[in-house]
Amino acid sequence: MAEDSRIVPAPCSTCLGETRHTVLFEKAQREELTLEQYAMLECCGCGRISMGYKRIWYGDEKADIEFYPAPITREQPRWVLDLVLGFFGKDKQAIGGLLSEVYQAVANGQRRLAAMGIRAALEQVMIATIGDLRTFDDKLNAFQNAGFISLVQRDAMRATLDVGDAAMHRGHLPTEQDLRLALDIVEGVFAPIFVHKDQAQKLSDAVPPRKRP
Repeated sequence: MAEDSRIVPAPCSTCLGETRHTVLFEKAQREELTLEQYAMLECCGCGRISMGYKRIWYGDEKADIEFYPAPITREQPRWVLDLVLGFFGKDKQAIGGLLSEVYQAVANGQRRLAAMGIRAALEQVMIATIGDLRTFDDKLNAFQNAGFISLVQRDAMRATLDVGDAAMHRGHLPTEQDLRLALDIVEGVFAPIFVHKDQAQKLSDAVPPRKRP
């Protein structure tokens, strides 16, 4: 966000990556120990407006840079909003809201909260489909036996639940890669239950019936 530069690189939540941004307005403010710079930015690709904040410490080349709203690195699937809006039933809205908060936590770098939220969302979808059993392993076994997941998915869910447990009880800080993998697993479990079933039915209904001789 240098004053003599009108085009700067910055993350864009619409383009989901770093793009060229035009500096629409910028202002610097000197504090006792830092120089703080503020800039209104416009993505040269999609036109999204955001604000950049840069804090430079005097006598140190170190600089802190933040963007508002926090940049999104992973787009929330459309079906999460459908869950929130109750398209899959009023009883599933809370699960949708929880998942939406997970994506917001990931965007804001709140990795422990995101891991705990993923754990809670997986538990809630199991309770909604097979009932509230005593332990996670009981739920996982019943979830698999009911045909909602395969053996491979069961092992992946168990590992994802363990990450949430570690974040909750032992202060474990998952990496960004851990969360990306965990969200891949969550989406792979949720989409067939809430999305693909209805889409497959619509696809089947659109196929003309076979003519019998």
